[in-house]
Amino acid sequence: MIVVNEEAVKKALRYAPVIYQKHVKGRGEVGELYTLQTEHGEICVMWDESGPVRLRVFKRGPCPRTVDELFTDIIMKAYRVREKARVTKWQAYRLINGDGDSFPGLIVDVYKDIAVLQSSSLAIDKHIMKIARIVKEVTGVDTVAEKSVQRVRAKVGLRPREGLLIGSKKETIVDEEGVKFKVSLEGQKTGLYLDQRENRVFMEKFVEGNFLDAFSYTGGFGLHALKAGAKKVTFVDEDPWALKVLRENLRLNGFEEERAEVVRSDIWPFLKMMLKKGKRWESASYDPPAFIPTKEVLKEKIKDYITLYTLAFKLSVDGGIVALSSCSQPLDREKFLWTIGRAQEYSEKDVRIVSVRGASRDHVIKPGTEYMEYLKFALTIVND
Repeated sequence: MIVVNEEAVKKALRYAPVIYQKHVKGRGEVGELYTLQTEHGEICVMWDESGPVRLRVFKRGPCPRTVDELFTDIIMKAYRVREKARVTKWQAYRLINGDGDSFPGLIVDVYKDIAVLQSSSLAIDKHIMKIARIVKEVTGVDTVAEKSVQRVRAKVGLRPREGLLIGSKKETIVDEEGVKFKVSLEGQKTGLYLDQRENRVFMEKFVEGNFLDAFSYTGGFGLHALKAGAKKVTFVDEDPWALKVLRENLRLNGFEEERAEVVRSDIWPFLKMMLKKGKRWESASYDPPAFIPTKEVLKEKIKDYITLYTLAFKLSVDGGIVALSSCSQPLDREKFLWTIGRAQEYSEKDVRIVSVRGASRDHVIKPGTEYMEYLKFALTIVND
């Protein structure tokens, strides 16, 4: 028999849909469904043993007869939401956004004819082939792969897992509003940073002159800048594999070689050297990795964002357009804007924020899951 602390149930229904070991008495079987009777009514949970998590809450009410039935219902609902949000017409989109789609522990991204699953749960691992078959049936993709290699798995004691589950394709090409990207299962995340999709397209409206794509990866912001008519784009990243794919993306889109400069470098010495040389850009994007992995290091690591944004402002021409991003979940919107303010002070520039945005609309969240709003994007105009 499984008994759960009622306050923990209340929090799981309102906020993050998980219940931790310290709030649970009894024991279940990993991956099995249980209908629990609580003061808040019946709830459908799955037993898990990933780190401190013991129960993943899937829905109010009793569990269906089988796991397949539960998963099919959730995935179909998620697909219908994307249809309503007009994103299933995109060639690349997020189908399952974990807690935001009532599927805690799972991410599913679709890249035209390939779907990529990412599990952060031992219970989800157990059912990964069931999920793969349902995703294929719902979306019509040819290939379903798993790429569960994210840092959180190691944190909860799970080994990385990756490989083909259905089909044989390992790469594809997707079109993002007129810009082609090669997507490979060898890359980071599930293949492409889909959360920035609408911000990349949005940025096209403001591109001027020479453009800097700092932390370019395979060229997201810079390729859209070239499409928008940038005179020249400088791409900077230290990952040789990403830059190899970037060069393929440049050829795929037919962009002239003289309009693209590809630099393999750690960003910090590059930016400092450009500042020393007096280099300035008319427009730029700074989209770094998560400098702040946990709230425990927030105070220490927030300095990295301030330093980066300060350099960004100093490297802008008078009246330049600078896009700043952060994917650190502990750095909320208020602190993000605060870092921009401090960077303005240190750079001695006059900065105006003209737009603050988040992740693309396929990255849905539910009321109470505001902690999922990890991505922040600010478009600024920098004056001397």
